[in-house]
Amino acid sequence: MRNITQLMKLHGLTLLVLIGALSWPATAALVWRPGEGWVSESSGTTLAASDAKEQLQLARQFEAKEIWKDAFQAYKALVRKWPLSTAAGEAQFKMGLMQEKLGEFWPAYQAYQKVVKKYPNSQYFDLALERQFSIGNLYLAGEPRKIWKIPLLPSMDKTCEIYDTVIKNAPYGKYAAPSYFNMGRARENQHKWTEAIAAYNMILDKYPNDPLADDAQYQIGYAWYRASSEPDYDQSAARKAIEGFQDYLTNYPNSEKATQAKEYITSLDSRQVQGSFNVAKFYEQQKNYKAAYIYYNDVVQLNPDSTQAKEAKARLDTLKPLIEQADGKPLTDTPVVSKPAQPSPGAGPGPLPTDIPGGLEPINDVPTLPDPNAMPASTPTAPPAESGPMDTPLPVKEG
Repeated sequence: MRNITQLMKLHGLTLLVLIGALSWPATAALVWRPGEGWVSESSGTTLAASDAKEQLQLARQFEAKEIWKDAFQAYKALVRKWPLSTAAGEAQFKMGLMQEKLGEFWPAYQAYQKVVKKYPNSQYFDLALERQFSIGNLYLAGEPRKIWKIPLLPSMDKTCEIYDTVIKNAPYGKYAAPSYFNMGRARENQHKWTEAIAAYNMILDKYPNDPLADDAQYQIGYAWYRASSEPDYDQSAARKAIEGFQDYLTNYPNSEKATQAKEYITSLDSRQVQGSFNVAKFYEQQKNYKAAYIYYNDVVQLNPDSTQAKEAKARLDTLKPLIEQADGKPLTDTPVVSKPAQPSPGAGPGPLPTDIPGGLEPINDVPTLPDPNAMPASTPTAPPAESGPMDTPLPVKEG
Protein backbone atom coordinates (compact mmCIF):
# COMPACT_ATOMS: atom_id res chain seq x y z
CA MET A 1 0.00 0.00 0.00
CA ARG A 2 2.83 2.37 0.91
CA ASN A 3 4.53 1.71 -2.46
CA ILE A 4 1.32 2.52 -4.38
CA THR A 5 0.98 5.83 -2.50
CA GLN A 6 4.58 6.82 -3.25
CA LEU A 7 4.09 5.95 -6.92
CA MET A 8 0.99 8.16 -7.11
CA LYS A 9 2.89 11.05 -5.51
CA LEU A 10 5.73 10.60 -8.00
CA HIS A 11 3.38 10.62 -10.97
CA GLY A 12 1.65 13.72 -9.58
CA LEU A 13 4.99 15.53 -9.26
CA THR A 14 5.93 14.56 -12.78
CA LEU A 15 2.61 15.90 -14.06
CA LEU A 16 3.17 19.24 -12.31
CA VAL A 17 6.64 19.54 -13.85
CA LEU A 18 5.24 18.86 -17.31
CA ILE A 19 2.49 21.43 -16.87
CA GLY A 20 5.03 24.02 -15.68
CA ALA A 21 7.31 23.34 -18.62
CA LEU A 22 4.47 23.78 -21.10
CA SER A 23 3.46 27.09 -19.53
CA TRP A 24 7.09 28.53 -19.40
CA PRO A 25 7.66 31.57 -21.64
CA ALA A 26 9.13 30.77 -25.05
CA THR A 27 11.72 33.56 -24.87
CA ALA A 28 14.65 32.70 -22.60
CA ALA A 29 17.65 34.77 -21.51
CA LEU A 30 20.95 34.60 -23.35
CA VAL A 31 24.15 33.72 -21.51
CA TRP A 32 27.77 33.84 -22.58
CA ARG A 33 29.71 30.59 -22.31
CA PRO A 34 33.46 30.61 -22.94
CA GLY A 35 34.27 28.61 -26.05
CA GLU A 36 30.60 28.50 -27.16
CA GLY A 37 29.50 32.08 -27.55
CA TRP A 38 25.98 33.35 -26.88
CA VAL A 39 23.70 30.52 -25.80
CA SER A 40 19.97 30.24 -25.01
CA GLU A 41 19.75 29.61 -21.28
CA SER A 42 16.79 27.20 -21.63
CA SER A 43 17.63 25.23 -24.79
CA GLY A 44 21.41 25.44 -24.72
CA THR A 45 21.40 26.39 -28.40
CA THR A 46 24.39 28.45 -29.58
CA LEU A 47 23.28 31.75 -31.07
CA ALA A 48 26.51 32.92 -32.70
CA ALA A 49 26.29 35.60 -35.38
CA SER A 50 26.81 34.43 -38.92
CA ASP A 51 29.23 37.23 -39.86
CA ALA A 52 31.22 40.14 -38.41
CA LYS A 53 28.49 42.66 -39.21
CA GLU A 54 25.85 40.77 -37.24
CA GLN A 55 28.29 40.22 -34.36
CA LEU A 56 29.04 43.94 -34.27
CA GLN A 57 25.33 44.76 -34.12
CA LEU A 58 24.87 42.27 -31.29
CA ALA A 59 27.75 43.84 -29.32
CA ARG A 60 26.38 47.34 -29.91
CA GLN A 61 23.00 46.28 -28.57
CA PHE A 62 24.54 45.13 -25.30
CA GLU A 63 26.55 48.35 -25.12
CA ALA A 64 23.42 50.46 -25.68
CA LYS A 65 21.75 48.61 -22.81
CA GLU A 66 24.87 49.28 -20.65
CA ILE A 67 25.50 45.60 -20.16
CA TRP A 68 29.22 46.19 -20.17
CA LYS A 69 30.46 42.65 -19.51
CA ASP A 70 28.30 41.12 -22.22
CA ALA A 71 29.24 43.86 -24.66
CA PHE A 72 32.91 43.25 -23.94
CA GLN A 73 32.55 39.52 -24.59
CA ALA A 74 30.66 40.16 -27.82
CA TYR A 75 33.32 42.55 -29.13
CA LYS A 76 36.00 40.10 -28.05
CA ALA A 77 34.29 37.29 -29.97
CA LEU A 78 34.27 39.43 -33.11
CA VAL A 79 38.00 40.16 -32.87
CA ARG A 80 38.81 36.50 -32.33
CA LYS A 81 36.60 35.12 -35.10
CA TRP A 82 36.97 37.88 -37.71
CA PRO A 83 40.31 39.62 -36.91
CA LEU A 84 40.73 40.87 -40.49
CA SER A 85 37.23 42.26 -40.94
CA THR A 86 36.57 45.98 -41.29
CA ALA A 87 34.75 45.86 -37.95
CA ALA A 88 37.70 44.40 -36.03
CA GLY A 89 39.31 47.79 -35.34
CA GLU A 90 36.14 49.15 -33.81
CA ALA A 91 35.59 45.97 -31.81
CA GLN A 92 39.12 46.07 -30.37
CA PHE A 93 38.69 49.72 -29.43
CA LYS A 94 35.30 49.07 -27.86
CA MET A 95 36.81 46.29 -25.75
CA GLY A 96 38.91 48.96 -24.09
CA LEU A 97 35.91 51.22 -23.60
CA MET A 98 33.92 48.46 -21.96
CA GLN A 99 36.82 47.72 -19.60
CA GLU A 100 36.98 51.39 -18.66
CA LYS A 101 33.28 51.25 -17.81
CA LEU A 102 34.05 48.29 -15.57
CA GLY A 103 36.88 50.19 -13.86
CA GLU A 104 39.55 47.89 -15.33
CA PHE A 105 41.87 50.67 -16.48
CA TRP A 106 45.12 48.77 -16.95
CA PRO A 107 43.53 46.06 -19.15
CA ALA A 108 41.78 48.88 -21.04
CA TYR A 109 45.15 50.56 -21.67
CA GLN A 110 46.45 47.24 -23.02
CA ALA A 111 43.38 46.81 -25.23
CA TYR A 112 43.98 50.23 -26.76
CA GLN A 113 47.59 49.30 -27.41
CA LYS A 114 46.36 46.42 -29.56
CA VAL A 115 44.40 48.93 -31.62
CA VAL A 116 47.61 50.85 -32.21
CA LYS A 117 49.65 47.76 -33.11
CA LYS A 118 47.14 45.66 -35.04
CA TYR A 119 44.95 48.33 -36.62
CA PRO A 120 47.22 51.36 -37.21
CA ASN A 121 45.19 52.46 -40.24
CA SER A 122 41.93 52.32 -38.34
CA GLN A 123 39.96 55.47 -37.61
CA TYR A 124 40.25 54.46 -33.97
CA PHE A 125 44.06 54.91 -33.83
CA ASP A 126 43.89 58.51 -32.56
CA LEU A 127 41.04 57.67 -30.22
CA ALA A 128 43.09 54.84 -28.73
CA LEU A 129 45.94 57.27 -28.01
CA GLU A 130 43.52 59.70 -26.41
CA ARG A 131 42.10 57.04 -24.15
CA GLN A 132 45.60 55.83 -23.14
CA PHE A 133 46.55 59.40 -22.26
CA SER A 134 43.36 59.78 -20.21
CA ILE A 135 44.09 56.56 -18.33
CA GLY A 136 47.60 57.84 -17.63
CA ASN A 137 46.01 60.97 -16.14
CA LEU A 138 43.84 58.82 -13.90
CA TYR A 139 46.87 56.91 -12.65
CA LEU A 140 48.76 60.16 -12.09
CA ALA A 141 45.84 61.47 -10.04
CA GLY A 142 45.78 58.32 -7.90
CA GLU A 143 42.89 56.33 -9.37
CA PRO A 144 42.98 53.04 -7.46
CA ARG A 145 43.52 49.78 -9.26
CA LYS A 146 41.60 46.73 -8.11
CA ILE A 147 43.15 43.33 -7.58
CA TRP A 148 40.77 40.71 -6.22
CA LYS A 149 38.38 43.58 -5.46
CA ILE A 150 40.96 45.21 -3.17
CA PRO A 151 41.74 48.84 -4.16
CA LEU A 152 45.44 49.64 -4.46
CA LEU A 153 47.08 52.96 -5.26
CA PRO A 154 48.58 52.96 -8.74
CA SER A 155 52.32 52.89 -9.19
CA MET A 156 53.95 56.02 -10.58
CA ASP A 157 56.20 53.67 -12.53
CA LYS A 158 53.09 52.24 -14.21
CA THR A 159 51.92 55.79 -14.83
CA CYS A 160 55.16 56.64 -16.59
CA GLU A 161 54.94 53.40 -18.58
CA ILE A 162 51.59 54.51 -19.97
CA TYR A 163 52.88 57.95 -20.95
CA ASP A 164 56.02 56.43 -22.44
CA THR A 165 53.86 54.15 -24.57
CA VAL A 166 51.84 57.12 -25.82
CA ILE A 167 55.06 58.89 -26.80
CA LYS A 168 56.43 55.85 -28.63
CA ASN A 169 53.13 55.34 -30.44
CA ALA A 170 53.20 58.88 -31.84
CA PRO A 171 56.50 60.70 -31.05
CA TYR A 172 55.31 63.91 -32.68
CA GLY A 173 51.60 63.57 -32.01
CA LYS A 174 49.58 66.01 -29.93
CA TYR A 175 49.89 63.84 -26.81
CA ALA A 176 53.69 63.48 -26.87
CA ALA A 177 54.67 66.73 -25.12
CA PRO A 178 51.85 66.47 -22.53
CA SER A 179 52.94 62.90 -21.82
CA TYR A 180 56.53 64.03 -21.15
CA PHE A 181 55.18 66.76 -18.88
CA ASN A 182 53.02 64.38 -16.88
CA MET A 183 55.89 61.92 -16.65
CA GLY A 184 57.78 64.72 -14.95
CA ARG A 185 54.86 65.20 -12.58
CA ALA A 186 54.84 61.50 -11.75
CA ARG A 187 58.56 61.50 -11.01
CA GLU A 188 58.12 64.55 -8.80
CA ASN A 189 55.50 62.62 -6.83
CA GLN A 190 58.23 60.01 -6.26
CA HIS A 191 60.77 62.73 -5.35
CA LYS A 192 62.91 61.53 -8.26
CA TRP A 193 63.97 65.05 -9.12
CA THR A 194 66.61 64.36 -11.76
CA GLU A 195 64.27 62.05 -13.68
CA ALA A 196 61.50 64.64 -13.50
CA ILE A 197 63.79 67.35 -14.80
CA ALA A 198 64.97 65.06 -17.60
CA ALA A 199 61.34 64.65 -18.73
CA TYR A 200 60.79 68.42 -18.73
CA ASN A 201 64.01 68.93 -20.67
CA MET A 202 62.76 66.53 -23.35
CA ILE A 203 59.98 69.02 -24.10
CA LEU A 204 62.48 71.86 -24.45
CA ASP A 205 64.76 69.75 -26.67
CA LYS A 206 62.19 68.03 -28.90
CA TYR A 207 59.24 70.42 -28.85
CA PRO A 208 60.65 73.92 -28.17
CA ASN A 209 57.68 75.60 -29.86
CA ASP A 210 55.04 73.58 -28.03
CA PRO A 211 52.68 75.59 -25.79
CA LEU A 212 53.94 73.48 -22.87
CA ALA A 213 57.55 74.63 -23.26
CA ASP A 214 57.13 77.54 -20.86
CA ASP A 215 55.49 75.32 -18.24
CA ALA A 216 58.32 72.80 -18.62
CA GLN A 217 60.98 75.48 -18.09
CA TYR A 218 59.18 76.77 -15.01
CA GLN A 219 58.79 73.27 -13.64
CA ILE A 220 62.52 72.62 -13.99
CA GLY A 221 63.15 75.47 -11.59
CA TYR A 222 60.42 74.31 -9.26
CA ALA A 223 61.60 70.69 -9.19
CA TRP A 224 65.08 71.82 -8.18
CA TYR A 225 63.45 74.13 -5.64
CA ARG A 226 61.66 71.21 -4.01
CA ALA A 227 64.83 69.13 -4.16
CA SER A 228 66.74 71.85 -2.34
CA SER A 229 64.29 71.52 0.56
CA GLU A 230 65.23 67.92 1.23
CA PRO A 231 67.97 67.20 3.77
CA ASP A 232 69.92 64.85 1.49
CA TYR A 233 70.41 67.49 -1.24
CA ASP A 234 73.23 70.01 -1.03
CA GLN A 235 73.08 73.66 -1.96
CA SER A 236 73.79 72.95 -5.63
CA ALA A 237 70.09 72.15 -5.98
CA ALA A 238 69.22 75.67 -4.86
CA ARG A 239 71.64 77.15 -7.38
CA LYS A 240 70.16 75.02 -10.15
CA ALA A 241 66.69 76.12 -9.12
CA ILE A 242 67.73 79.75 -9.40
CA GLU A 243 69.20 79.08 -12.84
CA GLY A 244 65.99 77.36 -13.92
CA PHE A 245 63.82 80.26 -12.84
CA GLN A 246 66.22 82.79 -14.37
CA ASP A 247 66.05 80.95 -17.69
CA TYR A 248 62.28 81.02 -17.40
CA LEU A 249 62.24 84.78 -16.82
CA THR A 250 64.65 85.34 -19.70
CA ASN A 251 62.64 83.29 -22.19
CA TYR A 252 59.16 84.10 -20.92
CA PRO A 253 59.35 87.52 -19.21
CA ASN A 254 55.64 88.25 -19.67
CA SER A 255 54.39 84.89 -18.44
CA GLU A 256 51.66 84.76 -15.82
CA LYS A 257 54.05 82.94 -13.47
CA ALA A 258 56.88 85.47 -13.85
CA THR A 259 56.08 87.17 -10.53
CA GLN A 260 56.08 83.86 -8.70
CA ALA A 261 59.37 82.86 -10.32
CA LYS A 262 60.94 86.07 -8.97
CA GLU A 263 59.61 85.28 -5.50
CA TYR A 264 61.19 81.85 -5.65
CA ILE A 265 64.53 83.34 -6.66
CA THR A 266 64.37 85.73 -3.70
CA SER A 267 63.50 82.85 -1.38
CA LEU A 268 66.31 80.71 -2.79
CA ASP A 269 68.85 83.52 -2.42
CA SER A 270 67.85 83.85 1.20
CA ARG A 271 67.99 80.09 1.64
CA GLN A 272 71.48 79.91 0.16
CA VAL A 273 72.70 82.65 2.46
CA GLN A 274 71.17 81.05 5.52
CA GLY A 275 72.37 77.61 4.43
CA SER A 276 75.98 78.74 4.02
CA PHE A 277 75.76 80.59 7.31
CA ASN A 278 74.47 77.47 9.12
CA VAL A 279 77.24 75.34 7.61
CA ALA A 280 79.86 77.93 8.58
CA LYS A 281 78.66 77.91 12.19
CA PHE A 282 78.73 74.12 12.21
CA TYR A 283 82.35 73.98 11.06
CA GLU A 284 83.33 76.69 13.51
CA GLN A 285 81.79 74.68 16.35
CA GLN A 286 83.83 71.70 15.16
CA LYS A 287 86.93 73.95 15.21
CA ASN A 288 87.43 73.44 11.49
CA TYR A 289 88.24 77.10 11.01
CA LYS A 290 89.34 76.88 7.39
CA ALA A 291 86.02 75.33 6.30
CA ALA A 292 84.09 77.83 8.41
CA TYR A 293 86.04 80.69 6.82
CA ILE A 294 85.06 79.51 3.31
CA TYR A 295 81.35 79.34 4.12
CA TYR A 296 81.33 82.68 5.95
CA ASN A 297 83.01 84.17 2.91
CA ASP A 298 80.34 82.51 0.75
CA VAL A 299 77.64 84.30 2.77
CA VAL A 300 79.27 87.65 2.09
CA GLN A 301 79.60 86.92 -1.63
CA LEU A 302 75.98 85.75 -1.99
CA ASN A 303 74.39 88.80 -0.36
CA PRO A 304 76.74 91.35 1.18
CA ASP A 305 73.82 93.45 2.45
CA SER A 306 72.12 90.66 4.38
CA THR A 307 71.97 90.42 8.16
CA GLN A 308 73.91 87.15 7.99
CA ALA A 309 76.65 88.84 5.94
CA LYS A 310 77.26 91.40 8.66
CA GLU A 311 77.81 88.68 11.24
CA ALA A 312 79.82 86.63 8.73
CA LYS A 313 82.24 89.54 8.20
CA ALA A 314 82.78 89.73 11.96
CA ARG A 315 83.45 85.99 12.13
CA LEU A 316 85.93 86.24 9.23
CA ASP A 317 87.88 88.87 11.15
CA THR A 318 87.90 86.56 14.19
CA LEU A 319 88.90 83.41 12.30
CA LYS A 320 91.63 84.94 10.12
CA PRO A 321 94.30 85.27 12.87
CA LEU A 322 93.49 81.79 14.16
CA ILE A 323 94.11 80.28 10.72
CA GLU A 324 97.28 82.34 10.20
CA GLN A 325 98.60 81.24 13.58
CA ALA A 326 97.90 77.57 12.77
CA ASP A 327 99.51 77.80 9.31
CA GLY A 328 102.38 80.03 10.34
CA LYS A 329 101.84 82.38 7.40
CA PRO A 330 99.58 85.31 6.42
CA LEU A 331 96.16 84.52 5.00
CA THR A 332 95.77 86.30 1.66
CA ASP A 333 92.89 84.32 0.16
CA THR A 334 90.46 81.60 1.09
CA PRO A 335 92.36 78.95 3.08
CA VAL A 336 91.68 76.04 0.73
CA VAL A 337 91.17 75.72 -3.00
CA SER A 338 87.82 73.89 -3.03
CA LYS A 339 84.80 74.25 -0.79
CA PRO A 340 84.53 71.40 1.75
CA ALA A 341 81.49 69.18 1.75
CA GLN A 342 78.45 70.15 3.72
CA PRO A 343 77.82 68.19 6.92
CA SER A 344 75.52 65.18 6.71
CA PRO A 345 71.78 65.71 7.33
CA GLY A 346 71.02 66.29 10.97
CA ALA A 347 74.60 67.21 11.87
CA GLY A 348 74.20 70.94 11.44
CA PRO A 349 72.89 73.51 13.91
CA GLY A 350 69.32 73.37 12.58
CA PRO A 351 67.09 72.98 9.54
CA LEU A 352 67.09 75.39 6.65
CA PRO A 353 64.19 77.83 6.17
CA THR A 354 60.89 76.17 5.38
CA ASP A 355 59.41 76.00 1.88
CA ILE A 356 56.95 78.55 0.53
CA PRO A 357 53.77 77.58 -1.32
CA GLY A 358 53.43 77.52 -5.06
CA GLY A 359 54.37 75.53 -8.13
CA LEU A 360 52.86 72.18 -8.94
CA GLU A 361 52.27 70.22 -5.79
CA PRO A 362 51.72 66.42 -5.70
CA ILE A 363 48.32 65.48 -7.07
CA ASN A 364 45.56 64.18 -4.84
CA ASP A 365 42.32 64.83 -6.71
CA VAL A 366 41.07 62.38 -9.34
CA PRO A 367 40.07 64.13 -12.60
CA THR A 368 36.87 63.35 -14.44
CA LEU A 369 37.42 60.79 -17.17
CA PRO A 370 35.65 61.72 -20.43
CA ASP A 371 32.64 59.49 -20.98
CA PRO A 372 33.56 56.77 -23.51
CA ASN A 373 29.94 56.49 -24.63
CA ALA A 374 29.97 60.14 -25.64
CA MET A 375 32.42 59.33 -28.44
CA PRO A 376 30.87 58.52 -31.84
CA ALA A 377 31.69 55.17 -33.37
CA SER A 378 32.80 56.60 -36.70
CA THR A 379 34.81 59.78 -36.21
CA PRO A 380 37.61 60.63 -33.75
CA THR A 381 36.91 63.25 -31.11
CA ALA A 382 38.85 66.31 -30.09
CA PRO A 383 41.37 66.02 -27.24
CA PRO A 384 40.22 66.68 -23.66
CA ALA A 385 39.52 70.31 -22.86
CA GLU A 386 42.26 72.23 -21.08
CA SER A 387 41.81 72.60 -17.34
CA GLY A 388 42.59 75.75 -15.45
CA PRO A 389 44.73 75.36 -12.31
CA MET A 390 47.68 73.05 -12.70
CA ASP A 391 46.81 70.85 -9.76
CA THR A 392 45.37 68.13 -11.98
CA PRO A 393 47.06 66.03 -14.67
CA LEU A 394 47.86 68.29 -17.59
CA PRO A 395 45.67 67.88 -20.69
CA VAL A 396 46.69 68.76 -24.24
CA LYS A 397 47.16 72.46 -24.89
CA GLU A 398 46.15 73.52 -28.38
CA GLY A 399 48.57 75.64 -30.35
